[in-house]
Amino acid sequence: MANSVNARQPLSKATLLLVDDEPHLRASMRATLEESNYHFHEAGDGITAIKILQSLAVDLVLLDLNIPRLNGMEVLKWSLAALPDLPVIIVSGTGTISKAVEATRLGAFDYLEKDFKAERLQLTVRNALEKRRLKPQRDRLLAESRERFAIIGDDPAMRKVADFIQHAGRVDSKVLICGESGTGKELVAHAIHLASNRADEPFVPVNCSAIPETLIESTLFGTTKGAFTGATDRPGKLQQTEGGTLFLDEIGDMSLMMQAKMLRVLEDGVVEPVGGVKTFPVDVRVVSATCKNLQEEINEGNFRLDLFYRINVLTIMLPPLRERKSDLRPLSKFLLQKICATHGLPPLTFAPEVWPLVENHAWPGNVRELQNVLERAAVFTATDAIASEQLVAAMATSPSHAPKAHAQTLHEARAQFERDFILQKLITHEWKIQETAEELGIQRSHLWKKMKQYGIKS
Repeated sequence: MANSVNARQPLSKATLLLVDDEPHLRASMRATLEESNYHFHEAGDGITAIKILQSLAVDLVLLDLNIPRLNGMEVLKWSLAALPDLPVIIVSGTGTISKAVEATRLGAFDYLEKDFKAERLQLTVRNALEKRRLKPQRDRLLAESRERFAIIGDDPAMRKVADFIQHAGRVDSKVLICGESGTGKELVAHAIHLASNRADEPFVPVNCSAIPETLIESTLFGTTKGAFTGATDRPGKLQQTEGGTLFLDEIGDMSLMMQAKMLRVLEDGVVEPVGGVKTFPVDVRVVSATCKNLQEEINEGNFRLDLFYRINVLTIMLPPLRERKSDLRPLSKFLLQKICATHGLPPLTFAPEVWPLVENHAWPGNVRELQNVLERAAVFTATDAIASEQLVAAMATSPSHAPKAHAQTLHEARAQFERDFILQKLITHEWKIQETAEELGIQRSHLWKKMKQYGIKS
């Protein structure tokens, strides 16, 4: 309760706890910070510090490590467990720098040496309080992001994906996501990022197939002024991702030259901008994705085996939508709700007769195709429920229903048309087999045979 009140207070009204066994050092810190109009509590030992934290509202702690009764490291550990949102700044003597560094690894906000400059102390305190003030907003945005990138469905294959995301989030290993186009590879990459300790840092996607070969190097590595006409000092995507996750989508389309340069980044952790001679260290987790069979690409000489081993530490194969039919209803409802909210449409539902149409379609474009079809249907629905007419019309304009001269034989194209035609007639006649057979001009038994042949289920 007290902490939530303090989070809304102006920074100038924040309360600081100064913990040091030397009164003159506490007085020095207080004098340096007093003009900022903070409130202060003081403690000369660890036990007193914890009692103050248990009974009074405090926004920040300045903590010496060498204090009596209970040392500063133990006070820090107690604070991290009992008050995890409370920033702690370590103030250490020259002999305790290594312990101060250890304290920051445990979770302290920062550390200062006792011969600090006034400006450094003031800035560090302001930064810590600002981070504390913004934390509720950050937590809300993270929660919204996790909901947005949640895995929808209860199919066993998708439960496996959800488990993979949680396990991959606990470590910093490189990840390779495989799957057909439209299966949600970027969604999974973002979910892994949000489940990791890098969630507060940037998630930067780069589509390797969408960037021209002449630009991908400068896009990833940045440029140095004078490297080419019009070039300026500009950081690339790798530097922009510092501390976060770089998502290399369709990495199978990356040229061999870029693969060699990317391999160096993964091995050495440094970036050399185009036209530069100086390298810059980067702390970036790389998650890659591909719809290609990289083993075949390696065999054909299109992909480096050493890079494959670098990016393929943890691997997940996303199932196509046609293999997770049980997820079609919950996924469709989720996508429709999202579409209505995004486009300011009134909430819509599905008419019951729609589901056989949804569940009998192969969805070769996977989730992306399903979302596009539902969006088209939603826009043209005049009632509060999408009916089969709207869905049939929306599916008719889907690329999966267009002629595929290069991908299908005449026999396959004819079979696809026949299946779709029979399915639409069944929906029109509300799945009444006799009526549908009469309109089609075939025997009832012949219709049943065709439905079995094409996998059409009522």
